[in-house]
Amino acid sequence: MESQIELTCEEIQGKSNAKLLHFVGDLDATNVEMVLENICELYNDGYVNLVANFNRLRYVNSTGLGILLHCSKSAKEKGGSFKIASVNENVYEIIEIIGATSLLEIYDEVEEAVAALK
Repeated sequence: MESQIELTCEEIQGKSNAKLLHFVGDLDATNVEMVLENICELYNDGYVNLVANFNRLRYVNSTGLGILLHCSKSAKEKGGSFKIASVNENVYEIIEIIGATSLLEIYDEVEEAVAALK
């Protein structure tokens, strides 16, 4: 059974090189390629500061976490940042088990992550 994810993005007012991404559904091996393509396209279009809103992301597996770490590293290489916000308890627990809390920029609220953008 294939899982579903919906990825939408919107402008962040006052930040010309930033986008807010909304993740809805499950992030796993069945859809990481599509997510990675979308994020790489944003980077290539000059949007090097991304905030990922995870409040409706139900699940992420190790493959999905690998892509998030890759996105964070790519943003830093381009002089930007990849911030994660509003992570629900289940997803945060998975990130914590993998030991990625110190590698990802995680914020309680989207507004905090946006305020922390360069």
